[in-house]
Amino acid sequence: MSEALPEPREHTPSAILTPPDTERLLSVYLRTLNSPTTVKTYNTEIRMFLKFLNTNLGIKRGLGGMTIEDLSLYREHLLGVYAPATAAKKLAVLRRFLTFTYMGGVTGINPDALRFFAKSPKVGQDPSYNVLTEEELGRMLSAARAGSHRDYVLLAVLAGAGLREAEVVGLKIGDIREVGEEQVIVRVMGKGSKIRAVPISPDLWRLVQRHVLLTGRSLTSHADARKPLFVSREGGGEKPLTTRAVRYLVKKYANSAGITKAISPHSIRHTVGTNMAVNEAPLLVIQQFLGHADPKTTLRYIRRAEELASKAYTYNTLPL
Repeated sequence: MSEALPEPREHTPSAILTPPDTERLLSVYLRTLNSPTTVKTYNTEIRMFLKFLNTNLGIKRGLGGMTIEDLSLYREHLLGVYAPATAAKKLAVLRRFLTFTYMGGVTGINPDALRFFAKSPKVGQDPSYNVLTEEELGRMLSAARAGSHRDYVLLAVLAGAGLREAEVVGLKIGDIREVGEEQVIVRVMGKGSKIRAVPISPDLWRLVQRHVLLTGRSLTSHADARKPLFVSREGGGEKPLTTRAVRYLVKKYANSAGITKAISPHSIRHTVGTNMAVNEAPLLVIQQFLGHADPKTTLRYIRRAEELASKAYTYNTLPL
């Protein structure tokens, strides 16, 4: 028996939005988001959908004239152009925005219909949840050390401070400083513009110092303190690396290290959290180190450590 389609139950919007009104609506929605990175991502994804409506479907009168058929066509377009995981993220953004417009009486497609006609495709495991072993991370660092000192220090900072990709590209030279004997902290701008201080090891601090000096900059210069710690090779050494570049470099050195599982910058962050949990770091310490707003997020590392402990016998290779 074929699956019955849900009733769209479209309602008539209180007013058909013209493009200028759509701009105002988008602006209002983006102000409900907290993280600057999220705002930028959502703005890009929503505008991509609006452009598709205008150029591919000829809908010039704004969101008010959108139908479930338009939504289905856009979903088909995404699945034909992007990988399932990417399409899923784009559709998730769209569903949230269109739920907002429905609640405001602007569009007529209700959330139940959105979940059906703009549903995300099935995807494999998110590479960000894969965890590296100590030996695999060592191979990645060795591959980067042989290729580029900048890239080596970048991976070392990701692993040594457990940073998100957006956090590492946002680092300035002046964000890393000594606060006492053998005590060095990194000032990190995290999600929601929340600032946290992350302690790093003396060894990592020496790597960062050498990196700064090799790039012709000074740790004591007030002007250099405001410059990006990791710069792109384009733009005369003044432009910071992009998050896209960081993702590329992580995949590049994972491949060079012979790692076959999917790896992303967030995989390194998960590796850090899992490693701290295995070494019995308190939950609060891991939470503060990684900058989690909700301790429930941190609990995943505790559960991962327990899972590894339950398989401890696999490390015993003695013949029986």
